[in-house]
Amino acid sequence: MERRGFLTDSVFAAGAVSVASRDWLIGSPREDLSQHSRSTRVTMADVREVRALGDEFERLSHEFGSQRIRRHMVNYLRYDVGPLLKKSRTDTVGRALLQTAAEFTASAGYMAIDCNQLNLAERYYIQALALASAADSRHYGAQVMATHMGHLALYAEHPAEAVQLAEAARAGGRQNGEPLGIAVSWVVEARGHARMGDARACGRALSEAERHFGRSGPAHDSPPYLRYFKEAYLADAFAHCFRDLNQPKKASEYAMAALRDLPATHMRRRAINTGILAHANLSKDEPEEAARHGLEAVRLTRQLHSPRAFRRIARLRKRFDPYRQAPGVAAFLEQADGLVADAAV
Repeated sequence: MERRGFLTDSVFAAGAVSVASRDWLIGSPREDLSQHSRSTRVTMADVREVRALGDEFERLSHEFGSQRIRRHMVNYLRYDVGPLLKKSRTDTVGRALLQTAAEFTASAGYMAIDCNQLNLAERYYIQALALASAADSRHYGAQVMATHMGHLALYAEHPAEAVQLAEAARAGGRQNGEPLGIAVSWVVEARGHARMGDARACGRALSEAERHFGRSGPAHDSPPYLRYFKEAYLADAFAHCFRDLNQPKKASEYAMAALRDLPATHMRRRAINTGILAHANLSKDEPEEAARHGLEAVRLTRQLHSPRAFRRIARLRKRFDPYRQAPGVAAFLEQADGLVADAAV
């Protein structure tokens, strides 16, 4: 792997993702990453090691946030995974290595988003898509487009592009045998429609997501990169959609369902869904209950090193301004202001 492939920085622009996804859709990857030298041969043991470390980095990110962990993951990607891609291997090992490297690279992109570094995330996702193409993995390429690039577009306030990426992933992913992968793409599309205020289109997409999720088999039958998508994450997506559509009752119901099913170690996701509960309470003009959930969101976020989670608290805090005199709100404002100040330092 060329080192520049992991290091190039640029200003985030939705068009770069569009070009990469278009190239993938028509089957013309941006660069050929399948070439390798006649140096030391890579084995499946090497591939298993990369996957195991990638899984561990991801677990730590869920529990503690990405700010401190990301640099270790990037160093491993740069100095260990990159050189492996230049070594000799059989075709079978090569495809497995490229697929695993694609997943590892996409995880690095997700961590970059968690650190509010959207420009770096964009570069990682473009690289991950190229690696998936080199591995001839249309299924995983579709997931890079829908799950990763789609969520990047949402986070960067480009919801129309998120919808387009989800549609393109379904069109080019050859996913007939992976209902869970199709469900994920519909979730991203639903969130894009919700962000644009289109309740009808969002409802259709959520129905499709639920239908395909119901068709999926046991988690262990799904590819490793899809096994995270369980009931809790489906409920989380519904909660986000109904929050954006200003339907607080449904947003609360699904956020609570997500919190019931999320593992206790998924601290960042628990903080996010608790924040949705507070947002929904404010929309229902229940500031005291909102402050209670807000304080819990602050408590959870204090345990994280996640600029994205800090940013969510800052946005939630602004929504409390009209309720400064309500019972319990002053305590939340004090805690939220302290967290935001500490995060800035």
